[in-house]
Amino acid sequence: MGLASDLTQAKNYCLRLIKFRARSEKEIRDKLKKREYLPEIIAEAIAYLKKTKQLDDRLFAKLWVDSRIKRPLGIARLRHELRNKGIDKNIIEDALSAAGENYNEEAAIRKVIEHKLKNLTRLSGDKKLSRLYGYLARRGYPKGIVVELLFEYIKPDEAQDAGS
Repeated sequence: MGLASDLTQAKNYCLRLIKFRARSEKEIRDKLKKREYLPEIIAEAIAYLKKTKQLDDRLFAKLWVDSRIKRPLGIARLRHELRNKGIDKNIIEDALSAAGENYNEEAAIRKVIEHKLKNLTRLSGDKKLSRLYGYLARRGYPKGIVVELLFEYIKPDEAQDAGS
């Protein structure tokens, strides 16, 4: 196969990927490398996508944050995910600060705690604290705020009858 047909194939593959969801430049580059395209084909395909405004890490970061912040996820988790997607640190901070204007992390944590507590009624206070702390920490919420809010909702020595 010639370079021209390889480039056409690479472009078409990229367009199919982007059709399903926005992608970062690193994601596209990694997918093309996995398909064993030559470095010059990869570079040309990426240049084409940028020129046609179909590949934009700044837009990708904004869309990623907007969709993931509703899950709910904390700012730290979103930062980590974007870093893994190969997004530049400055772009990450811009996207997170823009999202942070309309996002109250403390309110999100409270909402998660209140929702999760409904399913943990039979557990002791210590078990509730442990489970909720782990859940919220994995979701990227700041540990200090998580602990503070958990103690508002649950007393560690609050022993409940577990139905035994």
